[in-house]
Amino acid sequence: MKKGMGCNECTHPSCQHSLNSLGIGQCVECENGVLVLDPTSGPKWRMACNKCNVVVHFFEHAHKVQVAVESCDACDASLVAVDFNKTRTPLPAGETQHTGCVFCDPVFQDLVELKHATMRHAMHRGG
Repeated sequence: MKKGMGCNECTHPSCQHSLNSLGIGQCVECENGVLVLDPTSGPKWRMACNKCNVVVHFFEHAHKVQVAVESCDACDASLVAVDFNKTRTPLPAGETQHTGCVFCDPVFQDLVELKHATMRHAMHRGG
């Protein structure tokens, strides 16, 4: 890994925090970015582009979100395995586990929200 590079850009094959392990799919806004799962963001799960300021919030209150080995037949994005809270599951019939594509799966469609990261406060020099 090059100096100054974050885990979401590292491609080391055996690292559990690398782009290879947590990358989900092509960024919806920029050309070269990859949307990468933030494994520490639960229970307000998110994935963020490793090149621009796109942030996707999804699966709020889920117990666990993991990037699956399989990929989507339609868009080639990595599938995501989600384990929802049994009292707050959005899945039909009270089911708590589902694996699917964040972009294509109709079960996940209403659970994904695209945002642009912004700074909370403008930075001003003192004086």
